[in-house]
Amino acid sequence: MPTLHILNGDSTLNIFKTTGIEGDTFVWRDVLVEGPISGPIGTLEFWNDRETFMSKYFSLQEGEYAKAIKTPFQEMEKNLSTYDEIILWFEYDLFCQINMLALIDWLAHKRKINISLVCTGKVDGSDRLYGLGEIHSSEYKNLYENRIKLEGSAFDFASNVYRAYCSSNPNTLLRPDQSSSTEFPYLSSALESHSKRFPNTRTGLTETEEQLIQFINEGETDKMKLIGKMLRWQTYQGFGDLQYSITLNGLKPLFDDFDNLVLKPQIDKQTVESLVNRNYFFGGQKMSDWYWDENKKALVPKV
Repeated sequence: MPTLHILNGDSTLNIFKTTGIEGDTFVWRDVLVEGPISGPIGTLEFWNDRETFMSKYFSLQEGEYAKAIKTPFQEMEKNLSTYDEIILWFEYDLFCQINMLALIDWLAHKRKINISLVCTGKVDGSDRLYGLGEIHSSEYKNLYENRIKLEGSAFDFASNVYRAYCSSNPNTLLRPDQSSSTEFPYLSSALESHSKRFPNTRTGLTETEEQLIQFINEGETDKMKLIGKMLRWQTYQGFGDLQYSITLNGLKPLFDDFDNLVLKPQIDKQTVESLVNRNYFFGGQKMSDWYWDENKKALVPKV
C-alpha cells in the first residue's frame, strides 16, 4: 500500500519532488496560527470559521479558500484508508507547530494507519534552526529514514495542546505537561513565541510590533526593507512577508506619515490602546483579553 506525505508548504513540495522518495503528496495550506479556530479539523464550524477569516485576512476571492484548501483536504480525507503510512513533514516554528498539532489531533482517531513525523530544526548539533526549504534535497532521504513513529501518548499530548490553543485561556498552553515532549522538542519555544503575540503590559504592543517600531526608530523608511529585516529577525515565529505586512498595516494609526514610515512623536501604551484594533483571535483566544507580562513570563488577564 502507498505512503502519503503531508507537507507544510509548496516550497517543500518543490524540493520533495526531486528526492526520489516514493509516495503521494498533499500540502496543508491553511494558516491556523492566525485567526479563530473552533476545534478539530473537518467540522462544519471549523471550515466556516476558517473560510470567513482566511478570505478576509488574505483578501481571497469568493470560493478561493474552498478551492485551494477545503476541497483538496476533503478529497485527501476520502482516500486516507488506501494508505499504509502517513508522514507529516513540518518545521520548528510556531506557524508549522500549530498546523502540525491540528493534523495530529485530526489523525488521532485514525491510528490503524501508521503515522510518522519529520520535524526539522537543529541539524548536527548546530544552534541554527533549519526549515525544510533550507535543507538540500539529498538530505530528505535521511530525514525520511529517521522519521518518528507517533504512538498513543504523542497523540494524546498533541491533542491536549491543540485543544488548549482552541480554548479561551492561553495559559493552559504554558503548563509544564503541555510544553515539552520528546516527539515535539521545538514546541515549548514556539508556544513562548505565541504568548508574546499578545500586547505587553508595559507598552501595549506585541513583540512583533515592538520590533517593527524599533527598526523604524533606527532609521528604516522603506517598507520592503523593513519586512526583510523582520524575516531575518524572527526565530520561532515562522511568519511570511504578507503576515508582517498585515501587522504593519494594523499599526497605521500610529503613523503621521505611513507611506514614509514616520511615526507619531509619542507612542505610549494609552495611545496604542486607543488607536490599534485588538479585536483578533489566535485559535480560541481573543487578543484584547490578555497581556504578556515580561516580568512574570506569563499572560495575565486584561482587567
